[in-house]
Amino acid sequence: MAWDSIADADVETARRDLKETGLGVIRGVLNAVELQRVRDAVDRAIDEDRRKGVPVEGFAFDPDDRNVRLFDLVNKDAVFRELVEHPLAMTMVRETIGDSILLSNFSGNRTAPGSGAMGMHSDQGYVPGPWHEPMAFNVAWAIDDFTAENGATRFVPGSHLKGHGPSPEDSALTAPIECPAGSIFLLDGRTWHQTGANTSADQTRIGLFAYYIKGFLRPQWNWYTTMRPEVLAGASEQLREMLGYGSNPTSGLEVLYLQSVDELRR
Repeated sequence: MAWDSIADADVETARRDLKETGLGVIRGVLNAVELQRVRDAVDRAIDEDRRKGVPVEGFAFDPDDRNVRLFDLVNKDAVFRELVEHPLAMTMVRETIGDSILLSNFSGNRTAPGSGAMGMHSDQGYVPGPWHEPMAFNVAWAIDDFTAENGATRFVPGSHLKGHGPSPEDSALTAPIECPAGSIFLLDGRTWHQTGANTSADQTRIGLFAYYIKGFLRPQWNWYTTMRPEVLAGASEQLREMLGYGSNPTSGLEVLYLQSVDELRR
């Protein structure tokens, strides 16, 4: 996956919009073949989670059971690991929150017709205010077209500059993030946003959300307890670093950790 074909002007526009509104959109990052590869991986992951009895719907932050959600994508398919390390994504992450980065979570959301809106939130809502800079950054991958009707993520323009998180009534201020399949949209960690309601008659839409944080924060996902040894063994130095390995002072214990996890799984 490369980004040589993306116009510099599109990236510059996204940078400007990110600073002004808290959101930047870059179109044409994935082509049709790459999108199909991701869709196939999402279908396999949902089927596998259901087979294993892993919950994929009915979460407390959703108003119904029509949103299908996937977690731990790093472990599920090589294509997801490629997205997490996509050069354009990493460039935008480092420009926004610096070089010391952890991957807090990588999740997916497939809305279905009739699914309701998620509650309004900010990705760094756990950080005490006032907020003077982003501590987190979300790179969202539009695997299908995102439209107002099919549950596109909604955000409050300029909310990243308010210095605090939203209240429930702020949902009335949102605008849909509309973009074609193959786009990425970039969210400052302070930006107020939510999964939109899918009011369409027959459209689903898939979005994948790579959530990065500054290196001194604790990730949402505990990679130390979930990483498959064979995935970690094949991971790049950059990915290992983002998962908390690499230069982490405890990384010398990795071999012992993997052996103990292996024994527990037997």
